Amino acid sequence: MPSSAVREQLQQAAQERITRLRERLERHRLGGALLSALPHIRYLTGFSGSSALLLVLREQVHFVTDDRYAEQVRQELFALEGLQVHISREPLKALAAALDGVSVLAFQPEYLSYGTLLEARRRFRPVRLRPLRQMVEPLIMQKYPAEIELMRRAAWIASKTFEAVLERIREGMSERELAAELSYLARQLGSEGDAFEPIVASGERGALPHGRASAKRVRAGELITMDFGCLVRGYSSDLTRTVVLGRASSEQRRVYQVVLQAQERAIGAVRPGVAARAVDAAAREWITAAGFGEYFRHSVGHGLGLSVHEPPALSPRAPARLRLQERTVVTIEPGIYLPGRFGIRIEDDLCVTTNGAELLTTATRELLSL
Repeated sequence: MPSSAVREQLQQAAQERITRLRERLERHRLGGALLSALPHIRYLTGFSGSSALLLVLREQVHFVTDDRYAEQVRQELFALEGLQVHISREPLKALAAALDGVSVLAFQPEYLSYGTLLEARRRFRPVRLRPLRQMVEPLIMQKYPAEIELMRRAAWIASKTFEAVLERIREGMSERELAAELSYLARQLGSEGDAFEPIVASGERGALPHGRASAKRVRAGELITMDFGCLVRGYSSDLTRTVVLGRASSEQRRVYQVVLQAQERAIGAVRPGVAARAVDAAAREWITAAGFGEYFRHSVGHGLGLSVHEPPALSPRAPARLRLQERTVVTIEPGIYLPGRFGIRIEDDLCVTTNGAELLTTATRELLSL
């Protein structure tokens, strides 16, 4: 898809999300919303910088950042209806003048520091500030076709990166060296950067679900878990594979099959309307029945987009009302972690379709012996 067409579709998605946000604010009898979460600001404006605020009112959208990003603003910001751009080192002061006639303003309590909240109360007086949790999250769970295409590309890059790195894994290399290879190969294949710091955990360190790559050197007979993601125009992929250096033991093969079958069951449960907790249960019940329930220590998956972790959380603690929607992109990543011995996790990215799900990541899920 041409870059101009992608941008046009992303702009249309942003405008529609702003309309839906305004409808939500009206239902809550709120005069506007102050957004401080940078990924949410990017969804609604296209801006990818590291400092910005967004004020969404009934008729206007006010964007503010400082002069370091003046040229970036000209290049990135969507042509939104009623958009007003402010370049200022005092963002709250710049926005205060736009609040004439607003009595109650929503803010994101999960993403606004206490100090900034105190300053906003002072700057915006007499406007009352009301916390509104999950203000934008319901608007971004469903992805638009252009977004899905970008994530499909990011997933392809991750899959090809995994295939390429297999030729570079050797006994004696450190986990950090392997993590560096993942980052380098992904960039060669077109990734803008790491979606998150790559996780590489080998041998007994594999029992750490989020074990950062260390100076430990990989040895023959060890399992190696690699969890990494790629970026295309800010949209993420998230892939995990576990391989064995040399020959796998019968125990390693058995546990791997339990994880793989649990993942297949969870993938099979993905479809529009299914409860998020039911997808988790499909994998968790299988792992528990195999005797490893206490060693599955996290949710089976999460949403994916401009952030690596987005709603919906595919968790046993998810609300019963939280259900998958068509065009939601999620990960499925069951794992078993045996302290002092090894860990295994397999993760793929899926897009919920009309009848089920499309697998975006394509790397083999069989246990590979290197």
